[in-house]
Amino acid sequence: MVAWVLFQIVLLSSVIFIGVQYFDFFYSDVFRDDLFLSLISSITFTLFTGLIFLAIIHKGARMLMKNEEGILTGRDQFLWGVGMTAADTAYYFVNKLFINQMFPSLFYKLFGAKIGKGAAIYTRIWDVELLNIGENTSIGTGCIIGAHAISQGELFRKRIVIGKNCTIGAGTIILPGVTIEDNVIVASNSVIPAKRILKANSIYAGSPIKRIRDWHGESVWKVE
Repeated sequence: MVAWVLFQIVLLSSVIFIGVQYFDFFYSDVFRDDLFLSLISSITFTLFTGLIFLAIIHKGARMLMKNEEGILTGRDQFLWGVGMTAADTAYYFVNKLFINQMFPSLFYKLFGAKIGKGAAIYTRIWDVELLNIGENTSIGTGCIIGAHAISQGELFRKRIVIGKNCTIGAGTIILPGVTIEDNVIVASNSVIPAKRILKANSIYAGSPIKRIRDWHGESVWKVE
């Protein structure tokens, strides 16, 4: 934050100084362009430093935890809450500025997710540090994906692994400990219970989810 304040002072002072020296400059297109550029630079710098700051808090909380997976108690629950708050705050600003739509994987990688090349994520994900996504996998909008669950007062966390070349339909719910192997299609609005394993080269659908048939990369759309 100190760096941000100093940056603003230097940047805006430079623009105003030039304007004072050349009064007519205030009314010129050049001045307006410089002022616009300074504002854009300030916003960009603020967003970047803010994201880095929140990512550091998130990473620090994770490093202080004794256990990232399993049943969390006491101190680990508190640190998990701190990390989640930092990630949620960052996501709020990123999503409001549509950055998450333009760079769907960048935000999650910054907060610890392991994401392969060509993966596209168009939904909110919790516990991103416990998420593995393979190459060329697509996750639709409105999904609920979180590596934590609370039952009978206990907080449980387990890594979620999604393989290569998978398609997760919009509105799907994925619970902790789920493993989805390579080349899997999950139909929209499906529910995958905790610790479930979805076998490779298959199409799944339903709530709870069931295997529908084999799939080996062929098109699932039939042209009448």
